[in-house]
Amino acid sequence: MRHEEPVDRIEAWGGSEDRPEDRKPTWDSLDSRPLPDWYDEGKFGIFMHWGAYSSPAFRSEWLWYYWKGKNEPDVLEYIRSNYPPRTTYADFVKMFKGEFFDADMFREIVEASGAKYFVFTTKHHEGFTMWPSSVSWNWNSMNIGPKRDIVGELQKAFSKSDVHFGLYYSLFEWYHPLFDQDLAKNTTEYRDKISFPQLLDIVNKYQPDILWGDGDWGLDENYWKTKEFITWLYNESPVKDRVVINDRWGDGTIGKHGGYMTYADNYQAGELLERKWENCDSVDQWSWGYRRTMNVSELLTAHDVIAELARTISCNGNFLLNVGPDSSGMIPTIFEARLRETGDFIKANAEAVYGTKAWVHQNDTNNIWYTSRLRDDKNLRKNRSSNPQDEENTIIYVWILDLNQTVYTLEKVSIGERTKVSILSTETPLDISIGETGQLVVSMSKIPWQSLVRTDCLVLKIEYAKGETPQTPETPKKSAILEKYNLFSLLLLISLSKCF
Repeated sequence: MRHEEPVDRIEAWGGSEDRPEDRKPTWDSLDSRPLPDWYDEGKFGIFMHWGAYSSPAFRSEWLWYYWKGKNEPDVLEYIRSNYPPRTTYADFVKMFKGEFFDADMFREIVEASGAKYFVFTTKHHEGFTMWPSSVSWNWNSMNIGPKRDIVGELQKAFSKSDVHFGLYYSLFEWYHPLFDQDLAKNTTEYRDKISFPQLLDIVNKYQPDILWGDGDWGLDENYWKTKEFITWLYNESPVKDRVVINDRWGDGTIGKHGGYMTYADNYQAGELLERKWENCDSVDQWSWGYRRTMNVSELLTAHDVIAELARTISCNGNFLLNVGPDSSGMIPTIFEARLRETGDFIKANAEAVYGTKAWVHQNDTNNIWYTSRLRDDKNLRKNRSSNPQDEENTIIYVWILDLNQTVYTLEKVSIGERTKVSILSTETPLDISIGETGQLVVSMSKIPWQSLVRTDCLVLKIEYAKGETPQTPETPKKSAILEKYNLFSLLLLISLSKCF
């Protein structure tokens, strides 16, 4: 994953609604492709960073760069104290065995989390591939380390599930001689012989529903042949009708071009965005890969995860939550517990998650957020960012993330003659009254605490609230954040170049 300032949110829907098979290698055409429905409807996914970096398991998946690129003292001391003299990164690959890896176990835990899609790291910036890449000789999981086709085993396991299977791919690699040469001589050997063939290989071989690009900074879309690749992906690939991609496909594309926007790691919009976006975050707040030195205070709780989900999907986003298996192939127990606990809540409140849209209002406070669905939406655009409020047609879901009050005044909800409120997971009706300005006031006196999945948050279901005129999200204006991002990319490229 990248380390960066968030880029500005630039809405770039592109041009005409031409047919999927007619995508042309221009951003107007590629950006106008409708996002496949399954992605928006799914809302929640699980990310998994697993690779050779899980063997030293210190600092983060960026350990090799911190060690050889920046000579950071804590990393140097960790290596000196725990490994023999003259240890190389290749030695960590030999120690990376994955002896307890079970793809069906991974699938079952992901299913238990309530996630509807799964994204796995085929290759991170270290360049080690988790499938037998023909252009990564002796630096892949079949030739060394686990000596298994990890991606292939996962693809087979998830084919038994309704969870969509996705793949992460880092475009660049630290210290690859062909990439070094391209930087020094302005050539394209690494792209032509490594990155482009690998992308074609994983799409053709494993047919992912999501392709999650990363590691694109420092070189633009022309170097990576981004538009040519995406045109093939949308027009000719075996996943052309269902595949979804993100926005990290060349320096300057993030927040502008792709299927959905990520803007930055751990990005939280806080307001309704017209363009579909994704918040990717990690249970371990210090790393995406497994870390031996993590402690519980550095991990998201299940309540934190639920709150992030609510704040994301209420603003037209999806939430992609990461966990990192250890080098043996086990998902640490505390990560598994977080996922199962989250899943218990999501499944009890599934109606407020899957297939919903943002509402005309996103929240009342930082602890009260809204999602919605329509009884009948056949006359509305399927890829709309939010639902209008119609008294007969709209169902509102209220995510209350802090149950410390006996009465809640929902300022954004206007009460009507037939308005009714219930606890979604138990169908318990609640008493309501009208506030001074017509807003809905809900009494929590009848909560059946012992029947709730959790006692620190819940979801209310509101029917027949008074209608109102829908609001159109504003297009955010370009700011200096984009310039900061471009400067960061340049500085990172310069820093990397000094290490080659």
